[in-house]
Amino acid sequence: MVSTPPVIPHIAAVPHDQSPPESSHREADRFRHRAVLLEFLKFRVLAAEDGFFEQQDPSERRSWLQALHPQALQLSDDDLAQVWQQARDLYGCH
Repeated sequence: MVSTPPVIPHIAAVPHDQSPPESSHREADRFRHRAVLLEFLKFRVLAAEDGFFEQQDPSERRSWLQALHPQALQLSDDDLAQVWQQARDLYGCH
């Protein structure tokens, strides 16, 4: 019995002289900064437990980050709040 090879749909390649739009670079940077911040917070949260989350004011958060992790200041307050919540969900005391 002879089997027929599977049909693979045609995938258009992006020419090398075309790069993704600038907005996709900014979005990728945003996600990278969020991931790096979450990893940075992991050990801070584990060491401080839920006491870490007492600092909820965005300006206090930004002051703390300025001293310890200034690259995260590129993120918006919304992004920072989402990362803080994700850190609480992943690493906080349950």
